Amino acid sequence: MMLCFSLAKQGEIPMRFMKVLLFPLLLGIAPVAYSEPTLPAVGYPEKEYYENGVVHFEYSYLNEKFHGQVREFYETGEKKGEFNFKEGNLVSSKEFLKDGKLEREIKIVGGNRQETQIQYYQTGEKLRERTLLNNKLNGQETEYYQNGQLKATRSYRNDKRDGYAKGYHNNGKLQGDWEFVDGEPVSALIYYRSGELWMKHHFENGKLNGITEEYDKDGKLVAERYYEDDRLVKRQRVTGFRLW
Repeated sequence: MMLCFSLAKQGEIPMRFMKVLLFPLLLGIAPVAYSEPTLPAVGYPEKEYYENGVVHFEYSYLNEKFHGQVREFYETGEKKGEFNFKEGNLVSSKEFLKDGKLEREIKIVGGNRQETQIQYYQTGEKLRERTLLNNKLNGQETEYYQNGQLKATRSYRNDKRDGYAKGYHNNGKLQGDWEFVDGEPVSALIYYRSGELWMKHHFENGKLNGITEEYDKDGKLVAERYYEDDRLVKRQRVTGFRLW
């Protein structure tokens, strides 16, 4: 959670900081507007503290605006976040878990908010990493098994699946290979755990339609499945030669 969200909910940001800190962090890129000065013109790094005496956050400012780095800490002293400002505008930020692992990184480039999110298993291993552009999934999402082995990769554009997605069995063999266009699947190859091709799926309007070909591990066509709008109509074995 970003600095302003976590602290504002607890009522821990001094009121004189709210106008300066809240808007750029909420909007990610918005310049700060003032109805009255909220900070002195120039300030060296200053500190705010928890009631137990531990530093809560450190900040500096220039010309009545945050400038440089704002750092937030957990109540137990571990670093929680780093927020870099230039004349009141958020430039970049990093957020950390208590054990020091990076949880989220944001960069403002050319007016666009570029974000990397990282999620972890409860035991600390990386679960998923993905990228967002202006709060929408864009680019590649990568997912891992708990042992660190690759589990899946997916491509997004404007919050929709677009491009190729691959899934892997926990033995490292390819499990599936999908293609998406504007959020809808157009084709998929499914593989046996041992790595051989099992099925070829075909889609229309984002749903299974038509014939799905089924193969044995030797690569021989053994059956054809017939789908209508994701519903399996029938499965017919192929022996010796094709049906038509």
